Amino acid sequence: MDALQSQINPHFLYNTLDSITWMIEGDRNEDATYMITQLARLLRISLSKGRTIIPLRDEISHARSYMNIQKYRYKDSFSVDYQLPEDYGDLCTVKLVIQPVLENAIYYGMEGMVDGDGEIMVKAEKRGDDLYISVTDNGCGMDEETVEGLLTDENRVHKHGSGVGLLNVHNRIRLMFGDDYGLIIESEPDEGTCVTIHIPAIEYDEDTRKRLEGGSGL
Repeated sequence: MDALQSQINPHFLYNTLDSITWMIEGDRNEDATYMITQLARLLRISLSKGRTIIPLRDEISHARSYMNIQKYRYKDSFSVDYQLPEDYGDLCTVKLVIQPVLENAIYYGMEGMVDGDGEIMVKAEKRGDDLYISVTDNGCGMDEETVEGLLTDENRVHKHGSGVGLLNVHNRIRLMFGDDYGLIIESEPDEGTCVTIHIPAIEYDEDTRKRLEGGSGL
């Protein structure tokens, strides 16, 4: 788990700090302050005192801060719609699983879209004892062979330099919750992509967190 987590590349941090520098040099101090606030919130949750399991509300807050930064950097060239019931906030999740999916939606799904036409939806729903968090975009989509490679090809090169691919997220979820869980990817060329995070719907508390992180399983 620690080895997989450490694959997260700081390129996003570098790019964000570079944007903040340009804002300050251009006397856009309010914009710079907003970006710094969002970045601080994102980093606080990324650290989470070294924890691997966190409440879903923190994971969602992390994802929102990430998207707020990206929308600033990309000058609102895409929109984001959140359909996340508040009462799901007390459920458990593996840390840093939504943001990499959003990153892929931006870098791959939004590529080639006309400014303002890009749409990304983040939705969560419970089905029985399971939780499904989906990230859907209206981007260029992928063929079946590419979709299959996303969760199987260990040597796949990330063309935008990201250290976290969907395979990383898929493996971290399966290591924590078992092989019945992970990512589900649905996509067709020119029809967009939907990546669904499938995890058990477990209420978060300290005893549960320690049990899961200790490897005691569900």
